[in-house]
Amino acid sequence: MKYLILIWVIMISRIAYAQDSLPTNPKLSLSGYIKDLQWVRFDKNFKHAYATNLVHNRLNLKWKPANKINGRLEIRNRFYWGDDVKMISGFKDHLRNQNEAVDLSVLWFDNQSNLLHTNIERLWLEYRKTKWNLRAGRQRINWGITNTWNPNDLFNTYNFLDFDYEERPGSDAVKMQYLVNDRSHVEFAFAGTNHEPITAIKYFTNYKKYDLQAIAGLHQNFFTAGLGWAGSIGDAGFKGEAQYFAGKKDTASQLNITMEADYIFESGWYVSSAVLYHQNGLNGPVTDWTKVNFQAAPTQLMPGKWNILLNTSREFNPRFNGTMSLVFSPGMNMLILFPYFKYNLTKDMDADLVWQSFFTELNTFGAVSHTGFFRLKYSF
Repeated sequence: MKYLILIWVIMISRIAYAQDSLPTNPKLSLSGYIKDLQWVRFDKNFKHAYATNLVHNRLNLKWKPANKINGRLEIRNRFYWGDDVKMISGFKDHLRNQNEAVDLSVLWFDNQSNLLHTNIERLWLEYRKTKWNLRAGRQRINWGITNTWNPNDLFNTYNFLDFDYEERPGSDAVKMQYLVNDRSHVEFAFAGTNHEPITAIKYFTNYKKYDLQAIAGLHQNFFTAGLGWAGSIGDAGFKGEAQYFAGKKDTASQLNITMEADYIFESGWYVSSAVLYHQNGLNGPVTDWTKVNFQAAPTQLMPGKWNILLNTSREFNPRFNGTMSLVFSPGMNMLILFPYFKYNLTKDMDADLVWQSFFTELNTFGAVSHTGFFRLKYSF
């Protein structure tokens, strides 16, 4: 498998270098990027700093051999080096996407403070007709409606704090969609995972200017059902999702609900807010911060039982925009500050400056950690 993936990477890289010839071949198109992300992690008192660097490359190859058939191959290469690789136990284990049933990744090397990892992120074929389409392979099945937390996203849950993963995870799945009419469709999907499979069906429609969806299925042998909506109240957007997981034996039932509102002012400021209820989440102060789990899953989108998001953003000029997000979990008494600034250096080059600070109540309320990120991204 390692050598097969290496051959794929080399072949696509050769296409990338010969990109000028791609427009003459309508069956193939290539895009991608290379990013350099540097972050420095500080302790609560800024007394110690730990630096890590990531060179992140993605190659996206689209293939359209016929009008009704298209396919996709996307490869993600990541080279890490620095303190986090050396200090975080099991660092390499966090690189594997648990939604994937088949391991199509290669750890080329893993030294004391650096490693190189390649994963095939997308690998699917799709057949389309007027009323229905069928897609099989590694793909993203996006059933979420809201912007931050998605209880309806059974197949590809993501962590909104992971800003460097714009494409979000995929699944090894088969998905079929049938168009009932111009406003409604039905989707059925089956996905294998590292654990038990996921099988679900979704009905989507539009009624009186509201997008509505209903979902039911089995999530790793647990019955689940949910609904979602997106519309507006006056000039403000209003969205929401709810998902219920039935318990069995020694496992408790689980209910996740999120509601979100947003509004754009004439001055250009965008504001949004969201509330997430996670039934089995933490509802009191923690004693050991290292055991707080931010690994997102359909049954756990945040560690806290109640979570509130406030967000504002603005495009200050065509090249520069900024976002400020604040998340508060009242039961845990946890606060996250998340400012994000983006500047377009050239047509193909962006620079991002990001900060994440975590505060919570251990013995007293105070800072836990701070991390600053600087990223350069070149797209092709």
